[in-house]
Amino acid sequence: MLSTKQNDLLLVPYDFTKEADTALAHASGIAKTGSDSVRLLHVINRETRARLKKEGISEEDLKQKLASIASNNTEKTGVQTAWHVVEGSIFSAIAEDAKDANADLIVLGTHGVSGMQHVLGADVMRILENCHVPGIVVQQKKIDEEGYNHIVLPIDENRFGKNKIAYAVAIARYFNAQVHVYSDFSSDEFIAKAIKNNTAQALETLREHGIPCEHIAQENDDETFDQALVRYAVAIDAELVVISSRPDERNVAALLFDRVEEEVINNKAMIPVLVVNPQQDVSHLSIDISTW
Repeated sequence: MLSTKQNDLLLVPYDFTKEADTALAHASGIAKTGSDSVRLLHVINRETRARLKKEGISEEDLKQKLASIASNNTEKTGVQTAWHVVEGSIFSAIAEDAKDANADLIVLGTHGVSGMQHVLGADVMRILENCHVPGIVVQQKKIDEEGYNHIVLPIDENRFGKNKIAYAVAIARYFNAQVHVYSDFSSDEFIAKAIKNNTAQALETLREHGIPCEHIAQENDDETFDQALVRYAVAIDAELVVISSRPDERNVAALLFDRVEEEVINNKAMIPVLVVNPQQDVSHLSIDISTW
């Protein structure tokens, strides 16, 4: 898949909702391009047990249904699909299972108040910040047959975006995609200079790896950056947006940034979002960012 090793594994937290089905479709679309495999994960907790009891479904019934979904996906897509059930909180169990299974990517559906496990935008960030691998967050927009051909990479003044650029290169290389670098606007001279430097580094890295790319700058601050970013992504019919999950340190600015992330993840156009933790190890991608 995105890494240099063979037979990578994509983990799909699965709670029998439409969004989980979309996540499975995205994972399968990615996996079959690289002959990789998928693993469904269902987390049983107190909320799940209460819902199962209310609907008259036993845990054995649930496991059989999960096994059937995995088997049908293998037959339908040709992607080897396994399944697993664990007990615990989704905020820790997903990260633990991803680590235990040596997963390379998590594909996670986000939705509102429906489903056995209510995974909202804020919940997604809590889940992924504990994971050693990035996650693609989807809503109900299906994956294109050719995967992700147009990828939007937002750039602002923050200094912790190296990992997301490395993953943008990797996924663009995987799908022969074009990357659209979209830079923030600031009237502050110091911030504007930082944005300019970060943009130059992103473009240099993309070009070094032969990735087709273009740069578009937000022209004013009439919109917030997340609003302008999503509007641009919709305009070019982008299939994926790549963002960093959070700064290295926790402060007021970081908390504000988290809210921006949630707005992007929950975008009304339902464009999938690849969330990359700036502290993740990216050495397996064979993309040198050490000189930054």
